[in-house]
Amino acid sequence: MKKIYNSLRFILPLILLVVVASTSCNKDVPAAMPIVPTMAGSTIGDILNTNPNFSILKAAVTKAGMMAAVSDKNNEFTVFAPSDAAFIASGIPLVAINALPAASVTSIVQYHVIPGRKLMSSAVPTTFPNVQMPTSFIIPAPNTSPLVRFSSFPSKRGDRVWVNNIPVVTPDVDAANGAIHVTAAVVAPPTRVLLDTISREADMSYLVAAILRADVGVPTGSRFQDYLANPLANFTVMAPTNTAFMALFTALRLPVSPASFGLLPTTTVRGIVAYHVLMARAFSPNLPTGATPVPTLLSASLPTAPLLTVDATQGVKGFKNPTYSKITAVDRHAINGVYHKIDQVLMPQ
Repeated sequence: MKKIYNSLRFILPLILLVVVASTSCNKDVPAAMPIVPTMAGSTIGDILNTNPNFSILKAAVTKAGMMAAVSDKNNEFTVFAPSDAAFIASGIPLVAINALPAASVTSIVQYHVIPGRKLMSSAVPTTFPNVQMPTSFIIPAPNTSPLVRFSSFPSKRGDRVWVNNIPVVTPDVDAANGAIHVTAAVVAPPTRVLLDTISREADMSYLVAAILRADVGVPTGSRFQDYLANPLANFTVMAPTNTAFMALFTALRLPVSPASFGLLPTTTVRGIVAYHVLMARAFSPNLPTGATPVPTLLSASLPTAPLLTVDATQGVKGFKNPTYSKITAVDRHAINGVYHKIDQVLMPQ
């Protein structure tokens, strides 16, 4: 597992430098992009080569060495395709594509491509949580064993389609060898695991302290640190902010400090941490509308444990919480999942 993570850290850093924050947050769906009519029998490559709205993507696909593959009628792909405007809005103009190393451009392009299937919007899953679909982005051997193929997460609510948390503005551009869905932004591959990403956030220090306290006495391999650092895992974390934990300690008449986790039994802290971890990835567009019971890592290990209640409009509610916790920040994406910041600590009992 350490080899896998080290290889990811070596390959991905430059991607993070060119994708600005606009790609990490959910967006309102802008107007659909006009599509230049394509001739019958046009491949994905033909469309990229002839549509002036795809000039940056064309340059990226060419630099990645993938133009021949997407031009071959014997292949089949689904491509989530940022328009030129989407690339520029994401901080990646043509000059950036030209300046980046080919490996970084290849990683970006591959993460937008689902190989071996033609996924039309009518077949995009509407189920909760997100259904993962492996992309062309593979970390090469011998760095990984087994090979890690990054997944993207298309979803649909009503007639609106997303990939991860990025809106599709023009779905179902038909091609002889697949389908193109035009996106509002570049769909950036994640660069860090959940534990690393959460640990870097200033308002998550109490949550990190809770994880460390919960892991006291737990064998290596079974700790929350191990789960959240495993690049092959797939979680959603409902992540209370520092302010949320401070309010809890005030209610419990404990000193308002991360050190106060040490005053609580480790089993109590483990239960609280596990109650905030869902066993699959769920981006905000895929959160259920209407109060929906959702299993957690706690209920997976203790079947009698109460479920969380998740509602896209109201937020998320623990069994013993009198009110819903509001989701204050969404879709912090990591290699092994996603987390949403919430303003209350969820209490199972």
